[in-house]
Amino acid sequence: MKRYIFLGIVVISLGLFYTLTKKELDDRAVNGPFISEIIQKTNETKQLTDMLAAGISWDYDNDRFFVSTDQPHELFSNGIASFYIFNKSFEKVLYSMDLKTDGDLEGITYIGNNELAIISEVGTLYFLKEKDQQWEITKTISLPKGDIQYKLASLAYDSKNKYLYTAQKEGKKIIYKMNRDGKLLDSFTLKVQNVTENKKTSINDDYTISGMTFKKGHLYVFSEAYSTIFKYNPNTKHVDNIYGISNIHESSGITIKKGSMYLVGDFESYLPKPSFYEVALPQ
Repeated sequence: MKRYIFLGIVVISLGLFYTLTKKELDDRAVNGPFISEIIQKTNETKQLTDMLAAGISWDYDNDRFFVSTDQPHELFSNGIASFYIFNKSFEKVLYSMDLKTDGDLEGITYIGNNELAIISEVGTLYFLKEKDQQWEITKTISLPKGDIQYKLASLAYDSKNKYLYTAQKEGKKIIYKMNRDGKLLDSFTLKVQNVTENKKTSINDDYTISGMTFKKGHLYVFSEAYSTIFKYNPNTKHVDNIYGISNIHESSGITIKKGSMYLVGDFESYLPKPSFYEVALPQ
């Protein structure tokens, strides 16, 4: 009996090792089937601390960055994920907080007035507010499920109209539009028009939605696969441009600060120490 238990432990350990060391996807922009323009990173800053970064957002009121994280990649998780606050140069951690969550924290977005929204992979919205330099959860909302099985990895905020956006990471690229109470207002599918004649190429199969941010009427939708950004107009439902970012490793979130886009690198055992990337925002 002991022998079989030992063999079982060995098999599970080998399977876990393979999962953690297997490269998940192709992050090279030049290999992407949908690319209109290749752009270069302008700056790279190594992350100060080991964290399982998932999302990033710029606080335009205080010029600082928020970063959300996964729960620890362990066989038995304690259900704790975190968010961090970095100064404007990513050279200092200003604050960190652990949250008991129902899954990995994924998309994060600043919604003004020292308030944050963070979404979990399975569709729970956590709203937080800062008071006296401390953060506390003000409300928690679960998105209506019905027959929907969520696998979300992004969150964006339209501050003018007070809309939140999230999307399915894999499979059919469904984008959900919500109000600030988490009520679903609309949903639509990200599609690429007239870009390729290769029928074997599919945005559903070949790309992911691992990050999203909003700027001047457009969603900037980031795919970890092929390090690609789709500039998407949610009113016309049209992809206006597609950018591939060269020379970055797998990344998981995107935000915009003035004339630059910022991405946060993934923590993976097969990758170098993750970085924050700065990329000029195309005009």
